[in-house]
Amino acid sequence: MKSRELGSIVAVVCAAFVAVVLTAFPSFAVETVYPLERARHLVVTRAWPLFAGLFGGASAQAENERLRREVAELSLLRAENERLRAENERLRKSLDYRARNPGRWLVADVLSRDGAAAGVRRFLRVGKGSLAGVRAGAVVVVPEGLVGRVAKVTPHTAEVMLVTDPSIKVSCVVKSGEAVRATGILSGGSDERLLLRHLGSATELPAQSRVLTSGLGGVFPPGLAVGTLLDVRTDPEGLSQEGEVLPPVDYSALEDVFIRCES
Repeated sequence: MKSRELGSIVAVVCAAFVAVVLTAFPSFAVETVYPLERARHLVVTRAWPLFAGLFGGASAQAENERLRREVAELSLLRAENERLRAENERLRKSLDYRARNPGRWLVADVLSRDGAAAGVRRFLRVGKGSLAGVRAGAVVVVPEGLVGRVAKVTPHTAEVMLVTDPSIKVSCVVKSGEAVRATGILSGGSDERLLLRHLGSATELPAQSRVLTSGLGGVFPPGLAVGTLLDVRTDPEGLSQEGEVLPPVDYSALEDVFIRCES
């Protein structure tokens, strides 16, 4: 008998034996395939997730980094949009102010401040000088209110003394509604508070009254906003009253100002 025929006979006999055993003993069949099923289960539930996690983790990290960059870019874009909105609002107020106050007004960029500690600023240096028509003594404002006056001039720059400097004296009126309640002299202060002196001793002045330039003396035109009266007290000499005024201008944040020119 040839070896090929013998092998076929053996294979048939083995197959028949396995079929008989599996039919007679079903549990034997289950136990026979258990090692294969167990191995497949471990691969599917343990090894494959671990393998996939190695690559998935790298992918998730890359995705997180991409999202982080996008969030940062969106934050920068929002900040730029807010800056542009504030800039547009500032320019709109400037145009409105010039329309409401005819005359020659020079717009000058703020180049620097006096560098003193916060709260005791005294002057600004701006980028317009005598070549642009700026003269010493010129009134300096922003749409919100009075800033000060020009103290010194060079061909290309001007030094603006702020109303916070006690050497500047501004004649003011205190108005409640449309009624003038008192007159006084603005004399220095700080970025946060100005000091209004020489108010009438017997005059009752409501808090939150408006303080405006009076125009007396001819230095500052009438009607410029100086601030809001916060409180009133008797001065140290007991002869009159004085009050603190909240200025409408943030002197530490000025970017440009208007300088009034006579011609």
